[in-house]
Amino acid sequence: MSDEEEDFKAKRRRVVPRSLVKKVWPFLGKPRRKGEAKLEEANPREPRDGKEGKENCLCPVCGISLIEVSPTLLGRQAHVNACVDKGTARSFGGACAAERVETASGREPSPRGSPPAGPRPRDLSPAVPPLHPMRGSKAAPGKGRGGGADAVPWFIQKQQAHVIRGTPGPFAVDCFGGRQSTLLAQKGTTSWFLSHFHSDHYVGLKKTFSNGQIYCTMTTAKLVHHILGVPLEAIYVLELGKPCAIQGVKVTALDANHCPGACMFLFEPAGQTPTLHTGDARLVGDKMKRMQTLSRVKGNCTLTLDTTYCSLRYNSFPSQARVIEAIANVVKAEVASNPKALVLVGSYTIGKEGVFFGIAEALGTKVYIGAKKRRVMECLDLEPRLEALVTPNDTETNIHAVPLFHTKNQKRMEAILKYYKGRYTGIIAICPTGWSLDSSAQSQSKLTQFSPQGKGRANFISCRRKGKVVTYSVPYSEHSSFEEMRSFVSWLQPKEVVPFVKVSDEEAFRQLTRSSSSSVTAIA
Repeated sequence: MSDEEEDFKAKRRRVVPRSLVKKVWPFLGKPRRKGEAKLEEANPREPRDGKEGKENCLCPVCGISLIEVSPTLLGRQAHVNACVDKGTARSFGGACAAERVETASGREPSPRGSPPAGPRPRDLSPAVPPLHPMRGSKAAPGKGRGGGADAVPWFIQKQQAHVIRGTPGPFAVDCFGGRQSTLLAQKGTTSWFLSHFHSDHYVGLKKTFSNGQIYCTMTTAKLVHHILGVPLEAIYVLELGKPCAIQGVKVTALDANHCPGACMFLFEPAGQTPTLHTGDARLVGDKMKRMQTLSRVKGNCTLTLDTTYCSLRYNSFPSQARVIEAIANVVKAEVASNPKALVLVGSYTIGKEGVFFGIAEALGTKVYIGAKKRRVMECLDLEPRLEALVTPNDTETNIHAVPLFHTKNQKRMEAILKYYKGRYTGIIAICPTGWSLDSSAQSQSKLTQFSPQGKGRANFISCRRKGKVVTYSVPYSEHSSFEEMRSFVSWLQPKEVVPFVKVSDEEAFRQLTRSSSSSVTAIA
């Protein structure tokens, strides 16, 4: 055998089989990242010998099982360092088999196998890492390759945001797919909460759901049953503003001002810190401050916050009413100059309905909605005046509601125009999304300005013309702007802020948590 053949076979032998990767990394299902320490045990949930179990792998500061914190040595080290920084002064015995950590006072944890120094707290969230404070967000300095020891991967932070501490099971919010939901079900979670009917929140939820009870609003319940086929007996409807006792925990659903049926959840476990989980929300100041339920937990709650636009680039959004008025005026002007223009208004499966209804009312006409979205809208309990604006006949009106991504795809819009050849000669596309309000976009000279009925100039609408298609992007947002988040945090004064969406702007998140005069722990 030649040297080249031997070298080729040696290289092939160095390739790690995928099956072995999954066996060694049951939590991630992929090889460890560069810079992460290797675990000593093959399966972190099953120690090699009976002497080194979960009881002997505890955080020396807070006593939580480090096996449940992270599958890597780096993640466990991060948790211990975070506990030391926070000053959680309950010292529990037991050092992890994979590491020994010194506390801030220089004392080593008790020898392996020694009894705990105090009573071990009940672990109410065994299937997820416990909540612990960090310094900054995912994009914090030193968090890249080989970052600081206090850096926790986003997938762990995300797991923390899905569960409610101090609840039996524990309770899970918008967590129906992936390994975390499987582990939660195995550990005994039977109360599952769905904030609203957007696919990124109900992903994994199927008609075969049998892991307990789903709690949501009436509108969301109708959609879950009629669209996904989940049995009615698996769904429990929560009335907005009305407290309900669930497994001994007081739970209140509150209007999230997001899409139809969207709600926030306020969890108040007996003897525990309340948790307000916003799901996705537009936290408009006056509306939120009028909620007496929220006033009751001011200064004494954990806030799991929708941080979709937690960036200084999205400091403020115009009100939804102002955006609708502005874009309706633009469309009226365009249609006046070209009566044979087809107006395509982007929307989600559920959400953005206010835009096409506002345009239809302004033009005194109806809006065509396809069969798929009409099926969804049948569950929304629309007002009679809005129901009268809907038509299933695409030739009856020149205003059509389409999926949002259609208004961003030039070729698709040209294909639609070709389909209606002879009826329409051009397309006016409306793309209503908060992402259009970007500082880089606002610096461009292609912003359209006009005076809506003498009420001031709107400089937040961008316009792009290409061929027979003109696209208007408007910042109609159903999420909070950065300023709205900061104002809400400043008013609520939470003890902890947990991001529900990955934060990319570290400085913005620091400002957000500093906006509270109380001692806020930034969990990011």
